[in-house]
Amino acid sequence: MQHRNGHNWPVWLFLLITSACQSQPAILTGEIEGLARDSIHLYRWEAGRWEKVIGAKLENGRFSLRGMIPAGAYLWGISPQEGDIVILNGKEAPHIRGKIAQLLQTYTYEKSSENEALLQFRRAINNAYQRLSQAAPDQRASIQLSIDSLLQAAEKSPFRSLRAYSWLFRSPTPLNSASDVFSKWREMERAFWSGFSWDNPLLPQLPETFMRMQSFWQNVLAVIPEDSVWKYGEAWVGKLPVSLHATAWMGLLDASQRFQLTETMLFAGEKFLSVSPQDPRRPQIEQFIQVEGRLRRGQPAPDITLPDTEGKIRRLSDLRGKWVLIDFWASWCRPCRMENPNVVRLYQKYKSRGFEIFGVSLDQNREAWLQAIRNDNLTWIHVSDLRGWQSAGAQLYRVSGIPFTVLVDPEGRISAKGLRGESLEAKLKEIFP
Repeated sequence: MQHRNGHNWPVWLFLLITSACQSQPAILTGEIEGLARDSIHLYRWEAGRWEKVIGAKLENGRFSLRGMIPAGAYLWGISPQEGDIVILNGKEAPHIRGKIAQLLQTYTYEKSSENEALLQFRRAINNAYQRLSQAAPDQRASIQLSIDSLLQAAEKSPFRSLRAYSWLFRSPTPLNSASDVFSKWREMERAFWSGFSWDNPLLPQLPETFMRMQSFWQNVLAVIPEDSVWKYGEAWVGKLPVSLHATAWMGLLDASQRFQLTETMLFAGEKFLSVSPQDPRRPQIEQFIQVEGRLRRGQPAPDITLPDTEGKIRRLSDLRGKWVLIDFWASWCRPCRMENPNVVRLYQKYKSRGFEIFGVSLDQNREAWLQAIRNDNLTWIHVSDLRGWQSAGAQLYRVSGIPFTVLVDPEGRISAKGLRGESLEAKLKEIFP
């Protein structure tokens, strides 16, 4: 008796829960001819990643997804890479019908006028943009007119999903005519977001919102200094609906990672964690912040001790009192070699005023390194242990791509990173007016 009462009750509880799940109404059903998989899933978009919500078994291509989930935008599919968007409103259960051959290009929705309208719009607009990219110049105007017509119709749709996509599918038109930094920011903001309807609750749930955020930040970072992006970006994000803050900051984190702008990655990572403290990516972001934090602006620059071209040991710390540009480069790096004439010009202009360059080569071939120094007329300090990417200096500064620079102030603290071209010249003009 004790055995029955003490150990069998979890079985009854399991049966009770299973029965409850099975009694819930279907939220999405489908018949996909030729689909030979075990299960299908529903995913929710969470600021740059898909999170699995519920799943269902597939039987001869048929499935029925059941569960209690909030209304909104989701993705149905075998995986996030093999699926498509569906809008669930809690009132109707859309039915997917199609064949496995070219499924995502040919399937249809039944029992949901919103999903069918959204599907037809997305297919039409994607097709139009593809034709525009391949069109001859004399054909582009007419195709653009058809795109504008599709967007205007979607904007007036009774369905909020189409209204959201009517803005997300608009091509930004940056002007790039402004001269000062703030005007450049405002120009870019208008190009991407002018007239944007931020109050649409579906926006945080759509991957296209995140992708537009990424593109916005990438364009901003290409024309505006990092610290200005932080200043204007923080004020701008603060005006957005709270539900979009995580999307905005993760978009900036991703964009700055593509440009290897670790200072902005740190800034965006901290902002993201402040609005999404329970995100499963938290441990990785915190580890990054901990490791990279010692290389932030204002931190002491780690000392580099390496042999120069004659084998003499040179130390970065011996240059205290000067503004020092640590220049990570290599003879085989074409972008580095293309940048060298600009660096030579600036070195000649400012070396007498307290500017020095500490070149750290990621070469492995000694003769190639020395030949590049002679050919490019690089007359500053050069060091290398000829270990390529395993260079002690590169490891110390976590260099993942070159050319890469770190500007160190006279007190030996990191002042800026990633300066080159116009940004380097502007910084030196600021230091040496």
